[in-house]
Amino acid sequence: MSKSRLSAAAVTLLLSAVCLFAQSDRGTITGTVSDPAGALIPNAKIVATSTATGVQFNTESTATGNFTIPSMPAGNYDLSVEVAGFRRYTQTGITVQVAVTVRVDVAMQVGNTSESVTVSADAPLLNAEHFWPGGAATDTSDTG
Repeated sequence: MSKSRLSAAAVTLLLSAVCLFAQSDRGTITGTVSDPAGALIPNAKIVATSTATGVQFNTESTATGNFTIPSMPAGNYDLSVEVAGFRRYTQTGITVQVAVTVRVDVAMQVGNTSESVTVSADAPLLNAEHFWPGGAATDTSDTG
C-alpha cells in the first residue's frame, strides 16, 4: 500500500472516530435551588430518576445553589430535591433529549421534608447555539 493511500486511510479513520464521539445519546439537566425569598440554597440533595428504567442520577447543589447532572441518557425523568427545613420538591415529566440541556429552577417551600410539592410540567430546553448572555437571541439562519 502506498504512503498516500495509508495516509488517506488514517485520516478517514480519524475523522470517523471524531464523528462517533460527537454523536452522543446523552443530555443534561441543570438549574438552581432557591428559597421562597429567592436566596440560593447550597447542599440540596438532587435525584433524577429515569421513568423507564428506574436508574437514578444523584448530585448536590453547589455553594451558589447551582446544580448540573450531565451525561444522562435521553428519556423521561422525575426530579426530586430535598434540603432540611424545606418541603420535598418533585417535578415529573422532564424530557432529556440528545445533546440538549434542560433547565429546572427549583423554588423550595418552607416545611418538613415529609411534606412535598409536586410539579407536573415539561422543563424548558436551553438552546446554547442561539443564546447570548446579556443580549437577545436572534435567528441567524439563511432564509433566502
